[in-house]
Amino acid sequence: MLSINSVNSDRALIFSQRVGEIFRVDLKAHALSASIEVSTYTDNDGLNKLFQELGGSERPWQGKRFWSSLEGEFTLSATCSSLGAVCFTVSLRSLTGTSEEWSVEAGLETEFGQLTQIAKNSKAFFNAANT
Repeated sequence: MLSINSVNSDRALIFSQRVGEIFRVDLKAHALSASIEVSTYTDNDGLNKLFQELGGSERPWQGKRFWSSLEGEFTLSATCSSLGAVCFTVSLRSLTGTSEEWSVEAGLETEFGQLTQIAKNSKAFFNAANT
């Protein structure tokens, strides 16, 4: 399991139940709970690569770092203030193709100093033996 927790609220982004290129993403907060199954079919290392790049940053960066699943059911972007506040913007959406589609987007803030541990946990999650 890989978890990113907000330093300002009870929001959490949780990656779990990884089997091969499929894993579950949960976005949780006081009044919100959304989850989706995600495939990294054409980009098996992309999300982990994003976390490794963030964890390897020696100082706050400018601009947005971004990853999206092939079908767009999960997107994650990261920005960083000059003071080291890292904001992850998470977007989840259903791909049902019906009138009952749904989507949710939320931000959660962490600290620059936590990125190294997030990268380490990401590497363990995405390189787990259950691939």
